Amino acid sequence: MNSLAVATVVAKNYLSFARVLADSFLARHPGVPFYVLLADEVEGSFDPACEPFRLLTLADLAIPQPERFRFRYSRRQVAVASKPYLLEHLLDRGFASALYLDPDMLVMGDLSPMIEQALRHPAIVTPHLIAPASGHGGVGRELNILQCGTFNGGVLGFSDTPAARRFLGWWRERLYGECRYEITQGLYYDQRWLDLLPAFVDGAKVVRDPGCNIAYWNLMEREVRIDGDAVLVNGRPARFFHFSGFDPLRPDRVTKYRPELATADLGPAARIYEHYAALINGAGYTQIVAWPYRYGTFDNGVPIPEIARQFYDSLADDAAGFGDPFQTEPPGSFFRWLNEPVPFDGTRLWRFIHESRPDLEAIHGAAFLEWAVRHGAAEFGIPDALLP
Repeated sequence: MNSLAVATVVAKNYLSFARVLADSFLARHPGVPFYVLLADEVEGSFDPACEPFRLLTLADLAIPQPERFRFRYSRRQVAVASKPYLLEHLLDRGFASALYLDPDMLVMGDLSPMIEQALRHPAIVTPHLIAPASGHGGVGRELNILQCGTFNGGVLGFSDTPAARRFLGWWRERLYGECRYEITQGLYYDQRWLDLLPAFVDGAKVVRDPGCNIAYWNLMEREVRIDGDAVLVNGRPARFFHFSGFDPLRPDRVTKYRPELATADLGPAARIYEHYAALINGAGYTQIVAWPYRYGTFDNGVPIPEIARQFYDSLADDAAGFGDPFQTEPPGSFFRWLNEPVPFDGTRLWRFIHESRPDLEAIHGAAFLEWAVRHGAAEFGIPDALLP
């Protein structure tokens, strides 16, 4: 049995991030296999043989009804919901443990302590916070963490043990149907489910090393110091930074999730963000970020609006009758059905939109159709081919 494999997940527009993460990890751990799951299709955009990692595709994973999985979820949801399938796949290949890292990370030190913990324990996770939030707004930040999940879904390790396998199977089933951003329903993609990990898996390890998973949500509680070539956090070696929401074309901003945070206010950590931006741009970001998502359109090239994915998802098992939902030519296709005319609301899609908006309840017929064309199309990102 091999010891451990490390992996991440990207769509191809995030390939530059995967390259930087793989390079930074393999520079310190050259003997550890590093995999990238492409939650997309290559489509000639790059040559997998020339990359620093081993490529996996969604077709390599045991995802049931894969077309349904790729259609009902957005690009981000597909990537997130693929994590348990990826981890199970690596364990099935004979690795004793599998470690997942989010692609927007930079390894800056030796990860051996965390790797050893991943091998010793059935599961490892890192919390968003390892100390109470400090300063002005601390309570608000803690409440935000409670809404999003105690543990960060960007760092996960599972060993090939019965307890870990049971958790992965349970988590996989939950994410297949409930990988959604609905804070009022207690959902934040994969993370809120992870809150149950320590309760479900006896012996699960919470990694509290301040040098691990340094990110915008905990930088206020972690003192970053640069001493020559060494980066220290709370006096201990920095192991990896997590640049969640960072735009390499806007290196002056820490994250899109908190636009008020400026890298200039980070002290020594600002140099790390500048360095990371240079690495990502050097890995081809400006070209790669525009690469299209294979599952972002129907097979006729019409973009799939998010509301159409939600409509498809709401049909549950009845959606199976459409066959491959990306196909548009068959008479019984989802695309054709979506565009079928219905009284008063234009088409089936626009009836679904009408029924999903209580504020439109009093608008019917011509008034609703006028609203749909003038305002609704832009609001819901509806392409011309799906207008009423």
